[in-house]
Amino acid sequence: MTRTDQPSPRLVNGKVSSGLLRLTAPVIIGITANIGAGIVEAFLLARLGTETLSAYSFTFPISAALMSLSLGISIGVSSVLARTAGSGEQEQVRRIASDGIALVAVIMLVVSIIGYLSIDVLFTALGADSSTLPLINDYMTIYYLSVILLAVPSVGANALRALGDATISGTLMVSGALLHIAISPFLIFGLAGLPSLGLAGAAWANLLARLITFLATIAILRHREQLLTYKDLTLKKMIDSWKLILAIGIPATATNMIGPVSTAIIVSFLAGFSQETVAGFGIAARIEGLFAIPLFALSASIGPFVGQNFGAGRHDRANNAMVLAFRYSLYWGLFTAIVLGIFNKDIVAIFNENTVVISVATTYLLIVPISYGAWGALMMSSAVFNSLGKPLNSTLMSGLRLIVVYVPLAYVGKLILGVKGIFLASAIANIAIGLMGYFWNRSVYSDRDTLP
Repeated sequence: MTRTDQPSPRLVNGKVSSGLLRLTAPVIIGITANIGAGIVEAFLLARLGTETLSAYSFTFPISAALMSLSLGISIGVSSVLARTAGSGEQEQVRRIASDGIALVAVIMLVVSIIGYLSIDVLFTALGADSSTLPLINDYMTIYYLSVILLAVPSVGANALRALGDATISGTLMVSGALLHIAISPFLIFGLAGLPSLGLAGAAWANLLARLITFLATIAILRHREQLLTYKDLTLKKMIDSWKLILAIGIPATATNMIGPVSTAIIVSFLAGFSQETVAGFGIAARIEGLFAIPLFALSASIGPFVGQNFGAGRHDRANNAMVLAFRYSLYWGLFTAIVLGIFNKDIVAIFNENTVVISVATTYLLIVPISYGAWGALMMSSAVFNSLGKPLNSTLMSGLRLIVVYVPLAYVGKLILGVKGIFLASAIANIAIGLMGYFWNRSVYSDRDTLP
């Protein structure tokens, strides 16, 4: 019996905490591997000097924007799939999964071409100078070739989680990250007789790892899970699927894109101090990502869990899962703030010896983590709103946090307190809108008559 032939959805029975754990644990492993690969990449590139590390850090907002675009479509696919699976419409599940893969491939192809043609203009606007811009060109020229190879596995992984299977998606994520880690040193430093490509080598390693993961994902979705089918496909059917996906995916993409846009603005603020300041921020961002893994994983799992149970009419289970997610976010945020408050200097020193870089990174890790609990609550609220078909709520919260609160406060903070003021603005924005997200979620779900 194939996964899609099962008569009942997988997440509507059993203990709520156990169901969330089954979804979240593989995702934690997968995200850990991917963020770990990014940290290893940053560590290797730091060996080439502060200039290379700075150039690499300038690429963060753009790579994050591309990932956010892919994730937005993935969220649309996941939201529709989870509720469809909860209602038992198996043929429609296959249709949504297949058309979602096609949609993201078309979108990412167009975006990568536009990105390739605008490298110089975009990164000059971000504050890259004559020393870092050639290095950025070397990296991004290759990186744009891998954008589709990133997006399709992302949609595939979210589709599997929406149907209650996080194990295969986690395995794919781990495998791709391990390949990336294994290949990177050979192409960055020119080991085993290969050419030393520096920052460009990191991009090539990324591309090769993504290509293998892409091929594996398509094979699994097509043959093992039998989710990809284009039999009896018509343009009308595909457009109908795309409408359902984009009704969630467009607002979700807007939500996710706000983050990279605001990050790009913050990077331009930091570049006004020095290129070393940008490098310090880049290291801190990688370390932050590592400690935020459980929050990312839980937010990726809570949506499918709530979506399936809501679609099946199990509102009690959906609500219990939300309460558990909020509670866990608070506990993990408190734990992380304590750990980074004590060990921030020791962790940063592993990456770089430049005193300015270390000072900036440790300052960030001392201030911003105090807000991680509230940030986690915001993640959970956004994921739940998306799963319930209310993506505009998530978009509004993201816009308030980043555009209305964070960026303006960061500008004022820069003028008054310098770099510390920018980081303090981030913490304030997380706490303020995180609390708003929690109370809004409780209010909306208590009035379920307003939900679709």
